[in-house]
Amino acid sequence: MLFVDFMQNRNFIQKVDPKRMILVHGQKDEMGRLMSALMLQYNHMPKEKRPTITMPPNLQEVKLKFARRRSAKVMGSLADREKEPREGESVSGILVTQNFNSKIVSPEDLPTYTQLRVGSVSSRLHVPFVGQVSTLRLFLNEMFTGVIETENEEEKGHDGNAIVTFSFHEDQVKVTTGKTRGIATVEWEASPLGDVLADSVVALLMHAQSSAASIRLTSQPCGHQRKVSSSSEENEDGDQPPSKKLREEKSQSTTESRLRLIHNTLLEQFKNVEATYESRVGTFEIKTDAGLESGSLADDDVLICNVRVEFEDDMGIDSKITVECNDGKLATNIQDCIQNVATAAAPIKI
Repeated sequence: MLFVDFMQNRNFIQKVDPKRMILVHGQKDEMGRLMSALMLQYNHMPKEKRPTITMPPNLQEVKLKFARRRSAKVMGSLADREKEPREGESVSGILVTQNFNSKIVSPEDLPTYTQLRVGSVSSRLHVPFVGQVSTLRLFLNEMFTGVIETENEEEKGHDGNAIVTFSFHEDQVKVTTGKTRGIATVEWEASPLGDVLADSVVALLMHAQSSAASIRLTSQPCGHQRKVSSSSEENEDGDQPPSKKLREEKSQSTTESRLRLIHNTLLEQFKNVEATYESRVGTFEIKTDAGLESGSLADDDVLICNVRVEFEDDMGIDSKITVECNDGKLATNIQDCIQNVATAAAPIKI
C-alpha cells in the first residue's frame, strides 16, 4: 500500500518495481494525480508488462490473484519409457507432496519412492447354502464369464468329497463349497467392482437353492411304481404331459435356450414366426402383412423376413445375426431387437 506523496514514493516504487499498486488513505484528488503520474511514467512499457494501478474507494473489496508455477518429478516405472514425453501428454499416477517437493509415481512404486505403504482389505462371508455344486456351477456360468473351477483333492469336505472352489475376476472373487455343511464361503478383495460382484454372488447363492430352476435340476423321480397308459402321454389338446416337457427342457443346451428366448420374443412382435434349430444355429422365418417402409400390403401379399442367429460357442455369449428382408428399416429393427435380447441373456463379461 502506498501513501499519496509522489516525491517521497517515486524512488521507492522504482526500486521495488511492483506488479500491482493500490492507492489508499489519501485525499481523492491527490491520489488521482498520483495515479495519473504513475501511469504516465509506465506508459512507455508494453501493455502486458505494465503494473496494475488501482484506487479503490473505502470499504471496497480488492481481490488479487497470484499465479505460482508448480512442478513435479515423474519417477519409477512411469519415467521408464522409450519415447520422450510430448507436451500436453497425460500422465496417470499418484501425486505425492512432501516438504514442498512433489513427485508422481505409480501405485506399485509408492513403497519405493515414498514412505507410504499400500494395503488391501480381504473380505470373507459365510452364506447358508444347501444346494448342490452342479446347480451352483450352472448359475455361475450363466451369470459370469471366465469362471474357473478347482477341486482340492488333498483336503476333504464334510461329506468326504473334494472341496470345490469357483473363482473369477482374476481370482479376486472366490466361492468355496463343500468345506462346511450347509455353508458356502465367499471371499473377495475389497474394491468398488469386487464389492458389487460379491453382492451379486450372494444373491445368486440364495437364488440357486430356492428358484424353480434349481428344484428342477436337483429333483429326482420317486421310487413308487405306477402304471401309465400309452394314451396318457398326450392330453386331450394333443400337448405333451408336464413331466415329459420337464425332461425335454432339462436336456436343452444353453444355446438352444437362448434361441428359444429369441423365438418367444419374435412371437410377441409377429403373429407368424417359424423356427428351426440346428446345433448352435437358429433360423426364423417371419411373415407379416405390413412393413415400416412399404406400409400395409394387399390382402394376398406377404412380407417375409429370414433371420439367422449363430452362436460361436455353447455358452451362448457371442452371436452372429443376419436378417434378409425387402423392408430395410424393418430388418434393422429386427436385428437390433435380437441383438439386445442376446446381449441381455449372455453372461456378464468381466
